[in-house]
Amino acid sequence: MSFGKKILSAFVEVNDNEKKEQEPGHNNTAVQTKSPRQPSQEPASAESVEKFRQYFDKLFSDSNFPGPDYFEFFKMVDAMKSIADEKARFTTAFAGLSVQGLDKTQLLSSAQKYIDILKADAQNFNSTVDTTIKDKIASKRTEIENNNQKIKQMQNEIQDLENRTRLLTGEIEENETKLNNSTAGYNSESQNMLNKINLDIEKIKQYI
Repeated sequence: MSFGKKILSAFVEVNDNEKKEQEPGHNNTAVQTKSPRQPSQEPASAESVEKFRQYFDKLFSDSNFPGPDYFEFFKMVDAMKSIADEKARFTTAFAGLSVQGLDKTQLLSSAQKYIDILKADAQNFNSTVDTTIKDKIASKRTEIENNNQKIKQMQNEIQDLENRTRLLTGEIEENETKLNNSTAGYNSESQNMLNKINLDIEKIKQYI
């Protein structure tokens, strides 16, 4: 699992089906040129800041070069943060490490190496974020859009069915009314004809 996946997995579930990537550290190969990810506009939570602070502290510790360099220097400066004078902190830390063989050129060159480590790590992290966005966000947004289209289509079909139902209901009512009127007319006139015939039969018997 890459450094990016390791730290990102603390916040979201990420897939790890890719080949194991080479972690940045002692290997200081040149970083591939890539368009930088736009920084998030949302403020980081205190929990997130602390997790990443610990992450980068471990990244630098694991990538620490033999002998005194920028890593030991900035740790010493940080340890003296109670001293208000920044220049005093820097000069004191450098003096303490210079007796171990660290000079200004080595300090600056090693600082650049840690910058390269950060850039390589950021590339891995941003690549993981891009993949996670695609897997966890973009694909789900596409699914939502597809579902909304299906819902709209189904709503149109429902509307068509409702319109058809109203039309059929009207036709049924109209046909039922016609049939009822016809039935009533038929039964009434049939009964009249039956009564007339029966009455004629009685008259025939009487008159003839």
